[in-house]
Amino acid sequence: MRRPLLVTLGLLAGATVAPAATEAAQRRWEAAELRGALDTAKAGTLNLAKADLSGLDLSGIDLKQANLTGARLSRAKLTRANLFACDLTDAQLDSASLAGANLDGTVLRRANFEGADLTGASLFATIVEAANLRGARLAKARMIGYFRGADLSHADLRGANLGADPGNQSMGVMRATLVGANLRGADLSEANLFKADLSYADLTGAKLPRADLRYAELVQANFSDADVGQAKVAHANLDGAIFTTAHGVATLQEIDQARNRDKAAFK
Repeated sequence: MRRPLLVTLGLLAGATVAPAATEAAQRRWEAAELRGALDTAKAGTLNLAKADLSGLDLSGIDLKQANLTGARLSRAKLTRANLFACDLTDAQLDSASLAGANLDGTVLRRANFEGADLTGASLFATIVEAANLRGARLAKARMIGYFRGADLSHADLRGANLGADPGNQSMGVMRATLVGANLRGADLSEANLFKADLSYADLTGAKLPRADLRYAELVQANFSDADVGQAKVAHANLDGAIFTTAHGVATLQEIDQARNRDKAAFK
């Protein structure tokens, strides 16, 4: 169940998860030991800040609201894990497996997910500011959150859902904010970017065939050498967008309905 929109907007405005208090965990944990601690701890009280959980099999574990700031989770197996509302600021999750994991409401500022598998994961109302997701696998993932300045270069985002949620707009637009994000070489084939904010994003060499960019903010976004074949751009804001050397421009769908088309660079 998704958290109330008011709380969601508070997270996106810059709030962080409250520090946990039951135990200082700046040490190496074993999987069985951690699961035992979770059985006795109250939700949101387990402090795993800077804990070493690297390489552990934590598949399906429930770590909701845990403090994991600076934790080491490199190569950890977190398939279908519940990380709802966790604080993973500065955490190391490179090459970790998080397929199908719940990261709704999490704080991932400056977290390292390089090469991680987040296939089908849910990142709703998530703060991913300045995080490293280079080469991460995010195919079919649900991603509505704050990705400003995030590095998603060469990430696999095929079929990912970054589109605004029409059913949760009573207090403002909830959408993926990728302002200034690095998406160089990323694969966004058939991705849903409806109303996403990609202003100033670098999409050089990215793959966007059949992507849905309707109503998206593409102000000064760089699509040089990108494949935009049959992408939908109706009502997208193309002010200052760079399509010079992009491939498939002639097949862009509904470009006659795009905003500020005359201010984009196509040649």
